[in-house]
Amino acid sequence: MPRAKRKKVTRVTAYLPVSSDLTKLKSGRSLEFTVKSGGKKLGTLFLGRGSVEWWPRGNKIHSLRKDWESFADLLNRVMSKEQA
Repeated sequence: MPRAKRKKVTRVTAYLPVSSDLTKLKSGRSLEFTVKSGGKKLGTLFLGRGSVEWWPRGNKIHSLRKDWESFADLLNRVMSKEQA
């Protein structure tokens, strides 16, 4: 009998301060999410007052940074392509 395929588990860990006001100007605070799949790190996502930033695993120089409006536009474009 063939073995059943193991489902890959994606894990997202958030490092949250007890209480954080992300809207304060120059507070330097953000939410940090470490994203892993099958135990392998995919990258780190930072959510801040003015932007969203994605740092792929092993990349310490280049990140994808979008302000909230651009990020929403990006998601809307991706979602509309998937629904087509």
